Amino acid sequence: MKGFITKENLWYRTQQLIILVLHLILLRWMFYTLSNSGRFSTVEVFYHFIGMSIMGALLIRGSAYWARHHYIKEIKHEQELKQDNTK
Repeated sequence: MKGFITKENLWYRTQQLIILVLHLILLRWMFYTLSNSGRFSTVEVFYHFIGMSIMGALLIRGSAYWARHHYIKEIKHEQELKQDNTK
């Protein structure tokens, strides 16, 4: 049962939930800006799109960093287990 939350993958699932919520916030912001861009000035629309671009870039970079951090941590843990088994 890989899809369920277990004690072993709780932190990983929490990470996925945080990333999902942040993406939904960004999507809502995009929808809001596109729905109201006719009422905003050009400068306001520009700043909204700059903000969304920055948030999207930070989400991508942050998610990649977070995943890499956990991957390296898992690799180190596996290496330690192999060293303990060879002793």
